[in-house]
Amino acid sequence: MDHRAAAADMSPWLVAVAVAVLVLAGSFLGAFLRTRLPRHHLDDDSKEMVKMGIGFLSTLAALVLGLIISSAKGSFDTKSAEVESAAAQLLQLNNNLRQLGDAGEPARALLRRLVTERVGEFWDKDRTGGNGSEVNETARALYHLQKMLRAIPLTNAGQHSAWSKALQLIDDLAQLRSVAIAHSGSSITPPLLALLVFWLMIIAVGLNLFAPSNGTIHAVNVLCALSVAGAIFLILEMDQPYEGLIRVSDAPLRAVLLQLEK
Repeated sequence: MDHRAAAADMSPWLVAVAVAVLVLAGSFLGAFLRTRLPRHHLDDDSKEMVKMGIGFLSTLAALVLGLIISSAKGSFDTKSAEVESAAAQLLQLNNNLRQLGDAGEPARALLRRLVTERVGEFWDKDRTGGNGSEVNETARALYHLQKMLRAIPLTNAGQHSAWSKALQLIDDLAQLRSVAIAHSGSSITPPLLALLVFWLMIIAVGLNLFAPSNGTIHAVNVLCALSVAGAIFLILEMDQPYEGLIRVSDAPLRAVLLQLEK
């Protein structure tokens, strides 16, 4: 399994909890070392060196976190654009099939069934991810739709124009489906995410190495751990756009279904 498949299989909730626990563990380790290290390890010179190291790691962590967020957001926006583009092409295809009159109604019925099935599969609450059968069914449906169109007898120039445009739109939909398959999978590199969490643990250790042990410090540690975990959670949610809390909107395809049902 490559890193894209591994990232796609990660549960955002479990990863977020693990990140929070690891960052808190780093905080506790720093507090523990503060009480166990000899005093000369905690003098002003050591403190300055630790501060410089923590500042360097904080900069690296910020850069990597920004890179991961940008990658996840770009992937989410790409998939949203694919859905909107497919919806626009489906609306145009539906209009062209209507222009074919009664001869185009069987093709419209097949198109309606195809869109209904894909909406149910990609936005069903119990969906656990796409599979190869969905891809094959879509390809077969588009191929069958082309066969149905080629069998329609054309009686005038207007129908011929609508027929030609409909065939071209089906080709465009097939191409868009191929692009969507190419864009499937995760945009996040798990080793990079693991390295980021490791840096955050080291930062937590360094910050608590010289901090006093009191309720305020403990509360800050918990809030920082929860904030980092929340950021990782949102990144992983955007990386799985058809599942979880943050999903690509199904409104464009729902609008297509309303038009197909008229």
